[in-house]
Amino acid sequence: MIRWWRRRSLRFRLAAWYGFGGIVLLTAFSVVIYGFVSQRMAQPLDRQLRADFASVREHLSLDSDGRLLWDARPIAPGDTWSWNDPWFEVWDEQGRLVLRLWPLDDARLGQIPFAPVPGWETLTVFNVTPDLRLRVLSAPWHPAGNDDAPSWMLRVMRVHKPAADALNALLLILAISLPVVVALLVLVGYLLTRHWLRPLHDMVAEAERIGAHDIDRRLPVKNPHDELGRLAAVFNGTLDRLAESFATLDRFSADASHELRTPLTTLRSVGEVALQRVRSADEYREVIGSMLEEVQRLQTLVDRLLQLARATGGMPDVHREPTRVDHVVSDCVGELEVLAEERGQHLSLDIDEYRIFTDPVLLRQVLQNLLDNAIKFGPPGSTIEISARATEAWCEISVADEGPGIPQEWRPRVTDRFFRADLARSEGGFGLGLAIAKAYLNVLDGRLEYEARQPHGSVFRILLPRR
Repeated sequence: MIRWWRRRSLRFRLAAWYGFGGIVLLTAFSVVIYGFVSQRMAQPLDRQLRADFASVREHLSLDSDGRLLWDARPIAPGDTWSWNDPWFEVWDEQGRLVLRLWPLDDARLGQIPFAPVPGWETLTVFNVTPDLRLRVLSAPWHPAGNDDAPSWMLRVMRVHKPAADALNALLLILAISLPVVVALLVLVGYLLTRHWLRPLHDMVAEAERIGAHDIDRRLPVKNPHDELGRLAAVFNGTLDRLAESFATLDRFSADASHELRTPLTTLRSVGEVALQRVRSADEYREVIGSMLEEVQRLQTLVDRLLQLARATGGMPDVHREPTRVDHVVSDCVGELEVLAEERGQHLSLDIDEYRIFTDPVLLRQVLQNLLDNAIKFGPPGSTIEISARATEAWCEISVADEGPGIPQEWRPRVTDRFFRADLARSEGGFGLGLAIAKAYLNVLDGRLEYEARQPHGSVFRILLPRR
C-alpha cells in the first residue's frame, strides 16, 4: 500500500489528502451541528416536561389506603384524559406500574414505555408508534412526603414529533449534502493542485532537456515570489554556476594544453635541429642544456598545476595551529631577498608581533607567490613594502610594489588561471600564482584583495580570520 501510494503523482496525493481532510472536517462539523440543533430543539420541550412534573407532583397524592388522589379526589381507572392534560405514569418502589394517564389507546400502540430506572432522573425518547414519538422525564417521587421512605417513580410525557421531524430533515440534508460537498472538494482540490503544480511540471519537462551540450537552457520562472518560483531561481543559479564552471574548465584545459604544448614543441624542435647534422660535443652539450631548460620549465608548470588542483580540491591535509605571523613574513622575505637584490630592489618590513590560528605552510606559499610577483614586476631599484597588521577579528598582510599596476579592465581577471597581461608574458610567468594564492586563502577562510597604488603600482592584501 505504501509503495502504491508513493508511486502516485503529487497532484493525486494532494487531491486525496484534500478530500480525506474534507471528509473528516465536514463529518465532524455535521455531528457538532446535529448535536447542537437537537439539544437546542429539546430544551423548550424539557422545560415543559419539568413544568408538567411540578404540576403533577402538586396535584397528585396518596391516601392512607394506598389510592392515588388528584386534588384530594380518587382517580378512577376509567377516567378519560385529554391531549392538553399532563400525561404521566406512576411506578411503585417495586417497579410496578400503578397508574398511566394519557389519551392514547394502549391496544393500538406498537410499543409501551418500559419501567424507569429507580432512584434516577432521566430524559429519554420513546417511539410508541411509527409516527408518534414521546419525550419523557422520569424522576423519584415521595407520595407520603417523607424523603426517608422508599421513593416511587413519576414519569411525565410530551409528544416529540415536531422536533423529531426537524431533526430528521436536518439529518437527511446532512446525509445528502456531505457526499456532494466532498466530491466538489476533491474535484476543486484536484483542479487547483493541477493549476498550482503546472509550473513544476513545466520545470521538470525543461530540466529533462538540459544536458552537457545544452547547458544554456534555464527553467521557466512564472512567479518569482512563490516556493516554486524561488526553487526555479535557485536551480537556475546553480545552472549558471555550473555553466561558468564548465567554461572555466574549458578555458583551463585550453590554456593548460597551450602552456604544455609550448615547452614540448621547443623540446622537439631543438632535438630535430640537433639531429639534422653531426655536431661537436660542445654543440651537443648546448643543445642538451636548452632541452633541460625546457624540461625544467615543463616541470615547474606541472608542479604549479598540481598545487592549483590540490588547492581547488579542498586541501584535506590542512593543519591549523597557532602561528606567529611576523615569523612567517620574515622567513619569506629572507628566502626571496636574494632575488630582490639581483634586481637592485629593496624589501621594506613593517610588521607587528601577533599570532593567528592558521596553516603556516599554506600561508607561506601564498605570501611567496605575492612576493615573487612583486619582485618580478617591480622595476629595478624600486622598494617593495611588506606590512602586517592585526585587529581583534582579522589579520592583514599587504605587499605593495612600484610596478606598472593592473589596468582597470583586467583587474576582475587577475586571479583567473593562466591569465597574463602582456608584461607578464614577457616576464615568462604561467599566470597561476595569484590563482593558487586565492585558492589557498579560500581553504583558510580568508580572501585576497587588490588595490591600485598611486601614482603607480599594486597592493595585494591577504585577509585571514584571527580564529
